[in-house]
Amino acid sequence: MPAPEPHPDFDQLPQARTESPRRRLSPVWLLPIVAALAGIWLFVKTLSERGPDIVVSFKTAEGIEEGRTQVKLKDVTVGSVRSVSFSEDLSQVLVHISMVREAEPYLTDETRFWVVRPRLGAGEISGLGTLVSGAYIAIDPNNTGTPRRRFTGLEKPPVITTDRVGTHYRLRADQVGSLTVGTPVYFRQIPVGEVTDYRLSEDEDYVDVGVFVESPHDKQITGATRFWNASGVSFSLSASGVEVNMESVVSLLSGGIAFATSGRGADLPPAPEGHRFTLYASRAASLEQPITDVTTFALRFNSTVRGLEVGAPVEYRGIRLGTVRAIELGSDAAGDHLEPVVLVDLEPQRLENYATLDGSAQAGAELDRLISDPVSRVRKQVETQGLRARLQTGNLVTGKLFVDLDFFPDAPAATVAQTGVYPEIPTLPGSFEGILGGIQQLLNRLEQANFEQTVGNLNQLMVTANTLMTVLAKDAPGLSADMRATLAEMRTTFKEASGTLRSLDATASPDGVLNAQMQDTLREVAAAARSLRVMADYLERHPEALLRGKSPR
Repeated sequence: MPAPEPHPDFDQLPQARTESPRRRLSPVWLLPIVAALAGIWLFVKTLSERGPDIVVSFKTAEGIEEGRTQVKLKDVTVGSVRSVSFSEDLSQVLVHISMVREAEPYLTDETRFWVVRPRLGAGEISGLGTLVSGAYIAIDPNNTGTPRRRFTGLEKPPVITTDRVGTHYRLRADQVGSLTVGTPVYFRQIPVGEVTDYRLSEDEDYVDVGVFVESPHDKQITGATRFWNASGVSFSLSASGVEVNMESVVSLLSGGIAFATSGRGADLPPAPEGHRFTLYASRAASLEQPITDVTTFALRFNSTVRGLEVGAPVEYRGIRLGTVRAIELGSDAAGDHLEPVVLVDLEPQRLENYATLDGSAQAGAELDRLISDPVSRVRKQVETQGLRARLQTGNLVTGKLFVDLDFFPDAPAATVAQTGVYPEIPTLPGSFEGILGGIQQLLNRLEQANFEQTVGNLNQLMVTANTLMTVLAKDAPGLSADMRATLAEMRTTFKEASGTLRSLDATASPDGVLNAQMQDTLREVAAAARSLRVMADYLERHPEALLRGKSPR
């Protein structure tokens, strides 16, 4: 079929014009765009506000849960646990924590972390709130150290946190006793601080104890403040009776430390941070003058020293002058037999208040001589004033002895001997020992008495006196009537006395009744003497028996 021919006027015909359709943004796309922008904004905001990530190692992860356990400061959440893992050697649990940005300046090597759980201590119960809410990690922030991101957590809560205001001190103690970390520190029986730590000194010569005292009580501590161990209960038996002292029930269970400042010491400026004090064993020991100079003397006793202990006081009329240093066994001056030797330290510094109280130049000079040359001073007092030492019973209940120094002007002459290393002060028997010795001498004299000879001598005396009266009556006719009457009465009296003595002589003869009775009496006295000796020996060993009686065996 032939193709149609084009219309001659095709080019003249109007031509149709086509256009491509215009593209427009659909409202459906607005929602994902807004969501994307919001996500980007939140991501940027999160990155800008996100705090540092840290790692805290603990020995155990008890109470810690990933994604749930929080880090709190004063009950405000400052971080959360992201994950928990183990260290390479499995000895530690590594807790990865995300902290808030505000906490970054406080993450230093001085910052501490610990897990808060229910805890029962000697003085308090803590963490009971975690029984409901669960355990959490507490932080003690500190911005004074070097920035750090890895920490070692504490197994126990710290005693003192950085938000507590006060002062730290160091105490020097001979032994730690019942003190532990957290042991309370008392001021007038009010707890004002705690023990923060304790350790041996570098030379292991003493225990170094750290304590913290809260403000404003730390202003009471000056260089003159005395600290003492207030643990447990202290008993004191004195002339006033029995005294019982205890700081608190807590100190009875876990120990305690107390301190006080004397009146004049309170005017001194407060002690600085880290000032070192001595921790005394008791309040009584803290009140004593500090002793730095001592002079040792030896005392020899020829009797038992049972009841005397090292540390017993050396006193002068109730005032302590020294301390028993040692009790040894040595030989007498001749070397014939052994006897107890007691070494005592005289401490002249205890007399420093004497010159102050007396207020005289003579007292001050006397004290200076005693402190500068105590041996010469004691030697002079022994030779010229009768200074002697003796053992006295300090307590009849316990039977404890002490050394008593006093002046005995009537004592036999003696000097300060130097037979050994130390000068020796002469000694005397104690009061109780002297009483027993006097009883013994009386009994010995009674045993040795000769009553028969005494009665015969008296009879002979009466006969001689009667003869003398007869001679006077015959050879003195010039005497007055009153004198002759007196002589007659005396003659009659002597005759009667002579007759009585003859009867007594007869009864006191070996075969007489009186002699037999006297012999029986003397035997009873001898038996009593032996009993007294036994009792004296027992009382010398157990003087408390005077109050409590003889203990059953």
